Amino acid sequence: MEHQDKGSKAFDETLEDALALLRKGELASASELGERLLKGDEKNPSLHQLAATIALAQGEGETAVKAAARSLALRPDHTPTLLLGGHAARSARRLPDALAYFQRALARSPERPEASFMTCIVLLELGSKEAQGMLAHCLEAFPNDSAGWRAIGDALDKRGQTEAALAAFSRANRAAPSVELSMRRGALLNALGRVAEAIEAFREAQALQADNFDAAMQLALAYRRLGDFETARQTVERAVTLDPGSAKAWFALGLVAEKQRDWPASIAAYRRALAAQPDLAEAAVNLGIVLQESGDLTAARQAYCNALNIRPDTFGRIAQALSAAPTGELWLDLQSLRRSLAA
Repeated sequence: MEHQDKGSKAFDETLEDALALLRKGELASASELGERLLKGDEKNPSLHQLAATIALAQGEGETAVKAAARSLALRPDHTPTLLLGGHAARSARRLPDALAYFQRALARSPERPEASFMTCIVLLELGSKEAQGMLAHCLEAFPNDSAGWRAIGDALDKRGQTEAALAAFSRANRAAPSVELSMRRGALLNALGRVAEAIEAFREAQALQADNFDAAMQLALAYRRLGDFETARQTVERAVTLDPGSAKAWFALGLVAEKQRDWPASIAAYRRALAAQPDLAEAAVNLGIVLQESGDLTAARQAYCNALNIRPDTFGRIAQALSAAPTGELWLDLQSLRRSLAA
């Protein structure tokens, strides 16, 4: 944060204290110190800039916009404050104002990647045809700016432009590989039905962080989607070791073991899922199905009763499961079945 020399050691120390509190996330204390400084020097643009920064961090977009405007009135076309004003206006959902700030910052400091990328992002959010031209400019001027391309990817993803978002995240990841970017790429590839490529992305994430639970889980789900149940099982077993208390992991293991018709392993996994999350109705229904497949109809009915108590809308699936398995029951009167399970 730039500031003017007040010729006062106490002033400088107090300003440094406010900045330190801001960096530590102690926003209320930073704001209190900033207000104290402003009372003594309302003509200091840096103090209004500080107030805008704190307000933006507190999620007070409108307050931040006003503070940034006061700072710019005292120090026109100051690029960091223009960018701050753009972020504040965007936070307040004043997108045309945000665009004006970012475009002024870009005109003044075209060498700053943030000015170009944020101009592009707001153009995308406004649905402007000019966004394509700004994308081309960013690609030419800042092809390896990972943070900028990640921000572009976020904006494109929110607009449902999956292919374009994937391209942006891929460029960001090439510039600075990270677990987060690999996971984002994997999720988008999955959404596009490109499961084999998604697996490669999740494996990249796992290579960067071997004990990443989410990477192991997403890998297991992708392998199951491909029909490679053995690899899926090995991968989800790894996820279970990483987080033994995860109902999601135990449920996924139950699904894979069920696909392999390994009833004992599936039953054990679903029971562990329910122990971790007793209100997981899907696990209760699936436990009943697998118990029924294994020939234990009494225990299956108990599981179905539990599922129905957790979530009554599971009844249709339960009724279908009871009549579909080799060891099952056919009920013509579904109300009687519901009463039977509730008893």
